[in-house]
Amino acid sequence: ANEIVSMAEHIATQLNSPAASKLHRKDAAESDEDNAERVDAFRQYLLDLGIDSPVTRNTAGAVFHDELARELCDYLENYVSQCGGTVALVDAYCLYNRAREFSLVYPSDFVQACEKFEALQLPLRLREYPSGLLVLEDASSASDALIISRVGAYIASFGPLTASDLAAIEDCALTLAEERLWLCERAGALCRDESVEGVRFYANAFAAAAAVGAGRGEGDVQEPLWQYI
Repeated sequence: ANEIVSMAEHIATQLNSPAASKLHRKDAAESDEDNAERVDAFRQYLLDLGIDSPVTRNTAGAVFHDELARELCDYLENYVSQCGGTVALVDAYCLYNRAREFSLVYPSDFVQACEKFEALQLPLRLREYPSGLLVLEDASSASDALIISRVGAYIASFGPLTASDLAAIEDCALTLAEERLWLCERAGALCRDESVEGVRFYANAFAAAAAVGAGRGEGDVQEPLWQYI
């Protein structure tokens, strides 16, 4: 079994390399989309096979959490990327422990290892939102600025959004969609309307009007606020 898992890890490494693009070439019978789906499905099979020789306290000793953090990144980095750059910590924990099979990691050790990502300059980050929601993020693609820009583009294209709308667009958990909308509101990019139908978020017309007004002199004619809505 260990030999099979080792082979699976080797293949997974190859799939994540630039050479993997060869698997996406179009032939006479299949489209690029078909090939991409096959590669994604194969990656999932490899995830299901598990981890060979997982890090344990006995093998790592005093640097257990550091080594566990590195193993977590090796195993979860591609999964986080495929999920849009952010996954709930509980989902990552379940996936990782399933791969370890009988050598399970305690939740407290898992969190401590994730807290070391930044100090070890690893490509993932642990983030806690104000509500207490813990997530793992791709350090290169999940910054606040990128989230605000992305949500703003959705609203410009589709109009005001609810958390359910954003969750459907980004294929993420409802709680994560809510946190992203609240983040945008705290940054001043969005404002919300609460009604019996729920909470809906709009582009912040007040901030847009203030920005335009700041560039005008006192004698300039002010434009009506409704044109920014």
